[in-house]
Amino acid sequence: MDYRMLLKKYKQYIFGGIILLSMACSIIVFFLVNATSNKQPDDELAVPLFSSSQSNETDSYSQQIYVDIKGAVVKPGMYEGNANMRVWDAVMLAGGVSDTADTKQVNFSERIVDQMIIYVPKIGEEVEVPEKSSASQESQSKDTSKINLNQASETELQSLPGVGQKKAQEIIRYREENDGFKSIEDLKNISGFGEKTFDKLKESITT
Repeated sequence: MDYRMLLKKYKQYIFGGIILLSMACSIIVFFLVNATSNKQPDDELAVPLFSSSQSNETDSYSQQIYVDIKGAVVKPGMYEGNANMRVWDAVMLAGGVSDTADTKQVNFSERIVDQMIIYVPKIGEEVEVPEKSSASQESQSKDTSKINLNQASETELQSLPGVGQKKAQEIIRYREENDGFKSIEDLKNISGFGEKTFDKLKESITT
């Protein structure tokens, strides 16, 4: 059998087969390379963990507070804020002060509280500030010195008598799992805070 004749006769089929085989190999390599490049490394899939301090800060920002803003502001009305906002931040929600506002009579650095009325007087308007009795001032002073179970950090909680790191963490865990303390008596629901311990703390805590 003359192989030269066979080669000449089937030359076009042989070359066609070689070309098809080359194309098939190229396609396989292309898909393999793309599959490898699209695979994300394990560290990109990792879910970040947040410390208790970061969680506390987030809780503080998420607390809903409503304030009633009146007087010389662009858009008077009731607005929603959070526990970390100042009077100035709240006034900005109302569009800021108007051209007639007397800003000297407003303490814009004061931290807002729920159900607070923020009144911005006009120029020339005198706002009467009721004088607080000594009993009222003493009561307010005591309240500001108390530790808020719903807002205090782990370090602040450890400043309470008889509360160490473990108990402080238990307080934070309880308020996160139960949507905060409804009253200071809820503290007794935590293991380790019996009547005697509660009696020592009740004058130093608030909600």
